[in-house]
Amino acid sequence: MNIVINSRFGQEGENELDNFIKEAEIEIVEVSVEQIKIARQAFKHYGKGRHPAGLNFGDCFAYSLAKYFNEPLLYKGDDFSKTDIISISH
Repeated sequence: MNIVINSRFGQEGENELDNFIKEAEIEIVEVSVEQIKIARQAFKHYGKGRHPAGLNFGDCFAYSLAKYFNEPLLYKGDDFSKTDIISISH
């Protein structure tokens, strides 16, 4: 997220992001080995250039976390609808 914020809003945007994370008490945690394995499998099966879903790096991690925690995924577009992920009705 920081990369996008920095490219669009510079240091001021980064500072605002840091303040938001602190005020919202967002906890940043490490990705587990199991979550990485799920993301790698997602890319092998659904990755860009390999499958119509065409998941990118970030998509694979979103997929991984939804699978790992057995939670539905809220997303925009139709990429994930071409996978086995459970989606949130919107």
